[in-house]
Amino acid sequence: MKVSLEWLGEWCDWKGTTEELADRLTRSGTEVISITSTGIKVKGVVSAKILEKKPHPNADRLTVCLVDDGSGPRQVVCGAKNHQAGDIVPLAKPGTVFPDGMTIKSAKLRGETSEGMLCSAKELGLAEDAEGLLILSRETKLGVPLEQLFPGETVMEVEITSNRPDLASVEGLARELGALGVARKNRPAHSPTSDSPLTGWKIQVEDPKDCPLYTLTALRVRPDVASPDWMKKRLAACGMRSLGLLVDVTNYVLLEVGQPVHAFDAERLQGNTITVRRAKPGEKLAGLDGGTHVLTSEDLVIADGQGPVALAGVVGGKDSSVHKATQTILLESASFLAGRVRKTGRRFSLPTESSRRFGRGGLDPTLVDQAKHRVIQLLSDCGALDKVEGALSVGLPASTPDTSVPLRMERVEKILGLKKDPKGLADRLRALGFREEKAGWVPPSWRRDIREETDLLEELIRLADLEKVPAVLDSLAEGLSQEDRQDLERRAIRSFLVERGYFEALSGSLVRMEEGKNVPLTVAAGPEAAAYRESLLPGLLASAGRNISRGQNDLKLFEIGRVVGKGAQEEMRLAVLVAGRERPVNWDDAELATDFFTLKGVWQELRERFAGLDEPRSLREVSAVEKKTVGIKATVHVAEGVLKLGQLQSAAYREVSIFPGVQRDLALVLPETVSYAEVEKAIRSSAPAEMEGLMVFDRFRDPSGAKVPKGFLSLGCRLQFRSHERTLTEQEVSAWEKKILESLSTRCQARLRGVL
Repeated sequence: MKVSLEWLGEWCDWKGTTEELADRLTRSGTEVISITSTGIKVKGVVSAKILEKKPHPNADRLTVCLVDDGSGPRQVVCGAKNHQAGDIVPLAKPGTVFPDGMTIKSAKLRGETSEGMLCSAKELGLAEDAEGLLILSRETKLGVPLEQLFPGETVMEVEITSNRPDLASVEGLARELGALGVARKNRPAHSPTSDSPLTGWKIQVEDPKDCPLYTLTALRVRPDVASPDWMKKRLAACGMRSLGLLVDVTNYVLLEVGQPVHAFDAERLQGNTITVRRAKPGEKLAGLDGGTHVLTSEDLVIADGQGPVALAGVVGGKDSSVHKATQTILLESASFLAGRVRKTGRRFSLPTESSRRFGRGGLDPTLVDQAKHRVIQLLSDCGALDKVEGALSVGLPASTPDTSVPLRMERVEKILGLKKDPKGLADRLRALGFREEKAGWVPPSWRRDIREETDLLEELIRLADLEKVPAVLDSLAEGLSQEDRQDLERRAIRSFLVERGYFEALSGSLVRMEEGKNVPLTVAAGPEAAAYRESLLPGLLASAGRNISRGQNDLKLFEIGRVVGKGAQEEMRLAVLVAGRERPVNWDDAELATDFFTLKGVWQELRERFAGLDEPRSLREVSAVEKKTVGIKATVHVAEGVLKLGQLQSAAYREVSIFPGVQRDLALVLPETVSYAEVEKAIRSSAPAEMEGLMVFDRFRDPSGAKVPKGFLSLGCRLQFRSHERTLTEQEVSAWEKKILESLSTRCQARLRGVL
């Protein structure tokens, strides 16, 4: 939201610099995005009167004007259409230089001499858009530099958060600054006009939930009354262009108090009943935004006897809009359901000033009448109001519960670190509009976001000078939470895999129906998001398919995420995928492809690094059907297992022994039906604590039976022994070796190859 500091200065008295004001607002939670200056961007442009206007003899779209800036008449060729003889307009004389480098010169345009250029508000930097020349007041003296007529002013743009609709107005920002210590000015009270009943019109509201309160006020106005310059100036500073007094007044009130209002031309409405209802499917509305909108039953509309004339809280209709000749208006001021307005505004991509304020929700219900009376007052001050014919109202303002929110001083000191100062803290809350009661504080009608003690604590701390709040340890802190510990475990696993050359993939938790049959969504977001995933593997395979299709054939991917497991219980899982080469070919190293054992090895490393990690539930080669689904032809291996976060323990640090180790190689012959897992179990069951390493370095089978009998195989196992306390002797290592061989013989029918 943009706000003029001159306008804001009518509500509060700030003595410091603009930057200091912006810093104070930002520190309190209302971020100031930018600070800019408005005013004429072109020097040397003066006011001039159009003495005569006639068509260009050689161009249909141009006119030839005789203008006078007080120094004598001159001829200027103009392409605008909104000017007439007698108008006062900006004149850029020859020699005037514009910010883009364009220099005005005397020249001939299609055969007619032009000694200057008549300017629009856009060309002068006064507006972002303009439909013609900037028409000045008829009382403007000739030859006056426009920088005197439009002196620059400072404009702040603030970011209004979704929970603070009360700040989306000049009055709301002034109230906030008052709570921050800025002196408020005494503004004259606006006495409400007496509303006599309006006859000849009716209001119908089909669903009070969509529209709790709807008011209409009929006003007789004088046509062709121009907006005062001060109003145009303020609207332009806030990013709005002047569209005529009747529209300008409604925009001005919206910016001043934060309540959107809308004016209908009563003579352009059909029938005598205004209905607030849901749109009928297929109804259309030609909006003031220039688009024709096809409506659904989810849209809330304002309708007359013929059909929709406005999208409630979003945009008015073109056919019922006011214009220069309007003599009777119906002024709408209402409350609409925030969610209804927000959805309609988003669906039609209409983020209007009105939809932004209604869509946030929480608007002060008392603003409905306040905005209405302010519009009437401004029209009267501008000399455009002829008569207030009466008012109609249906519904009641949305009630704000008079609930007291408790505030305990001991909590203020314990949580915020602020010293106990009941009077000072009470003054801050009163400045925000809170009312003290015995049980606590009652929020004002414009702060419906305050519901519990924590909300009050937040208000106190954001209004405090944070530099004076002592930095102390939170006495309530109890170290890392369970979620914190689980997050650290996930980070450790990620780092471990990344260090080994794996890349993390992230896939969505919503999948196709066939991938999540047990947990379908009640309302599917699309064919690719119809159920909740039961495995990480489909998403990981899809990532692999995309990479391989782009020529990245060597893959090491992993993903950590939640899935729905057995019993429809959510669980955290880790999935790993490999494809292509383990490492690229090198001059001194043969090419090595990834396989089943690549995943087996990395999972084994994970289990050694993180005690408590189970074996993977799935460790396999991807089937042809799965590969076809994602367009993969290469061999792919995957593994997936459950991460029992909170139960994992990092491997303990083991100091490297300073004593030498002893290595023994065993060439075993055993039945080929015996698995290596049984061999390893037999060795470890009888090995001493000093055995620090076990690996297989050879596996041999002789089909002829000459070197190894048929049905048997030779397995080379290397054992590594080392003590952390002493140097091992030959005798004790030989004794351990003998015991291990006995275990292998008993459990696996294994013998040393040399003794067969």
